[in-house]
Parts: sequence; C-alpha cells; structure tokens
Amino acid sequence: MENLLNQLCNKYPEFLESLNSFQEDIKQKIVRRLKNETNETTFTSTLTEIDFGQLFNNLGFDLEYEKPYYTKQTPDWILSVGDSKAICEVYRLGKSKNDQFTYNFLSQLTKKVRELKYRYIVRLKILNTDFDTSKEKIVSIVQNLENWLLSSLKNIGEKLIIEDSLEFTITRINTNSNHLICYSYRSIDIKLNKIIQFKDQDKNKITCKLSKYNEIIREYNYPYFIAIALDFASGFDFEDFKEYFLGGAEFDCEDDSDYETLLEDRDYGTEWTELGVFYKNPLLSGLIILDNSKFNLLLNPLKSQAIYKDDNLLILNNLKKI
Repeated sequence: MENLLNQLCNKYPEFLESLNSFQEDIKQKIVRRLKNETNETTFTSTLTEIDFGQLFNNLGFDLEYEKPYYTKQTPDWILSVGDSKAICEVYRLGKSKNDQFTYNFLSQLTKKVRELKYRYIVRLKILNTDFDTSKEKIVSIVQNLENWLLSSLKNIGEKLIIEDSLEFTITRINTNSNHLICYSYRSIDIKLNKIIQFKDQDKNKITCKLSKYNEIIREYNYPYFIAIALDFASGFDFEDFKEYFLGGAEFDCEDDSDYETLLEDRDYGTEWTELGVFYKNPLLSGLIILDNSKFNLLLNPLKSQAIYKDDNLLILNNLKKI
C-alpha cells in the first residue's frame, strides 16, 4: 500500500518541487516527516504547517522549523529578520462527524420550530452539544416549546431551557410574521469549547497553544503568533474570528422577511462572548488565519505586546504585508 506522501504526489506531481522554496535542511525534515506519517490527520496538519511556512518565506523571513529549545519544546516556526525572532504555532481547525450531526440537527429543529403559529421571535442557543440528535427528539423539543408558549403570554427575555442543552429566549413579541421566527447563532457558537476555555473543562487546543511556550516567550521576549487554518467544513470563517475575538454575535435567517425583522430587533453587545479575553492575553501577539486560501492577520490591540517593541518592528512590518 502506498504511503500518504506517495498518494499526495500521485495526485499533485509538483508537490515535492514546491518544497524547494525552503532551505535544504527544512525541506529534508518536512519530507522525512511526511514519508513516515501514517495518520491522515497528522499528515494534513503537517501540510498546513507547510502552507504557513511558504507564506513566511514569501514575506522575506528566515525560517527555522521545529527547532528544539531548552524546554524540549519545538515551535512549528521561528521567524527571523536580522536579530529579531518570533514564534509561530500552527493549528488546523476542522469539523468532526459529531459537529456535522449537530449542524444537521439544528437545521431540522429550526425548520420545525418555524412551523409554529406564534408571533414571537425566539433565539435558540446551544448550552451543551452532548444531546440526543434523533428525529424523535426534535418532535419532543418542538412539543415542549409549543406547550411553554401556550401556557401564558410571554415577555421579552423569558427563557425555556430543555435538558440543560438548549435554550429558547423570547427576544421580540407581536411581530408582523404569522409564524414563529427562530434564529440561532452562527456555527462558531456550537463549538465554542474548541476556542473558549470554560471552567471545569479540560484545556482545549487553543488554550494549550496559548500557554504552551510561556517559558520561552518570557525568557527571550519573543512575539508569539498562533496560525489557524480553517477547514471549509469547520463552519468557521475569518469574519467569525474577527467578530468573536473582539466580541459580538451574529445570526442566520432563512428568508428576507425574517432577516429584516431581526435586523430591526438586533441588540448589539448583549451576547458578547469571552473570546475577547483570549485576544487580551499578555503573551499573544496575534493570529494569522488562513480562510478560503486567503491569509488574514489579526494583531493584539494591546501596545504592550512584544510585537510593538522597536526591536520587532521589522517582523511587524513584514507581517503587515499579509
């Protein structure tokens, strides 16, 4: 059976030649890793590291790949301009099969809820993704919601929580619509645990990478970037990250009339997440996001960040070419 690298080269014959943009020692290290890798997920993650490495090459950086430090840690990339260096750790954000089940479930649930004949706008929020996603469960949830709406006239802000997993909130009453308008937050909300570190939960990937090189960063005062490649199937895009890392919320609607009604009702700032706290981490200089084949730079706004120091201006200026 062919190894993963041979399969890749059969599909993209120019792949190995594309690695010639790296200096020879980096190229050989990459090729060895790809030849020996048997796990498809890890193999794809290495390809993502290559994507960012080629970006840094094009920006004029000198590069070191997986250089070991005294902490026995090996950052994915060390970027250098003159005597200035920065660390970059790469992360590929994709979507699991469980995520797909959740998305399909929410789509079907929202469609059924909108069949109810009530003149409310209801916001659906995911509190916990570990719930039954069967068709039978959708019928049960819709029935619970209808019974709750029938029980009394509802006021703005009233909530129905089902099994500690789903939350329906009345956001507007007496609408012009002849059916219940139900909206939910965009897909990033469904998987916030992949980004936000909630209390009493194991550290997620972003949190691990956020603090992974603290000792090295403090020792050398290096700027530190996390590079995130967004798989199309992840449900995320750059605008999601931009909005959520600075605070805010978005919604999706199925038709124009619902969208116009919601737009009038939108209350900015009431559902801001804690992702802004991530952006204010004192050791993180920013994010470099690869979305739909386009690289985007998000810099930490705090001017105390190492990236804004005079010694690192060449690095900053190179990155601003993204």
